[in-house]
Amino acid sequence: MNLIQKKSGVGAGLALALAALASVLALSAASAPAATATCPTFRVLHNDRIGPASLPAGNYAVAPATGSGLTCAVTSRLFARFLADYDGVLPTPWRVVAQGSGKATFQRGTRSGFSVALTSSGGGEGGSNPATGQLCNGTFTVNNTTVVGALRFTRGRFLLYIPDRSLVSCRAASALFTRFLAQPGGALPPPWRLLNQTATFYKPAHPQRSAFRVEPLNGAGTSSGATS
Repeated sequence: MNLIQKKSGVGAGLALALAALASVLALSAASAPAATATCPTFRVLHNDRIGPASLPAGNYAVAPATGSGLTCAVTSRLFARFLADYDGVLPTPWRVVAQGSGKATFQRGTRSGFSVALTSSGGGEGGSNPATGQLCNGTFTVNNTTVVGALRFTRGRFLLYIPDRSLVSCRAASALFTRFLAQPGGALPPPWRLLNQTATFYKPAHPQRSAFRVEPLNGAGTSSGATS
């Protein structure tokens, strides 16, 4: 899957793509030894899914594998990136191995990576996490399967997320997504662009401040797809 819609500009689109690659590739190759102390807990804001792994809302223990070379900070950023993945197909060489509800391991090909495990499901769904952003209240219903840019939004319910540094409100994100779904031929109106891997809409002039993200209600890979 292309990282950025084909019509995207080089400047801001490249910056977002490089940021995503830095989280997945450069960070995963960090040479610092894994921390021996317990990593901070990571909160999943809604009942989510990454490919075959079912991840109910709640607090998770995130642990780098022994000898992986990953730190707590890197594994948390990788977990946040994988939760944001739109179709559940993780960037090469990463893959997820489901180990029952609320438990999964992430491997880099044949190399070890990190594991996550649900420790507490208290608090329910909703709220915010600096790593993944603010989860907007309620759901957004797509009435008919629609292609926007290179992504297919199938009929059903979706969630809207506001990234941590974005100034877009939940109400504005809902109105914008409604507008984009109604565009003839699925073409985004200028200057909007789409980061395909995470279904993040943004303006090139201010990619972080203008961003919002769309996610299938039941998680990555359950109600999505990319056009050829």
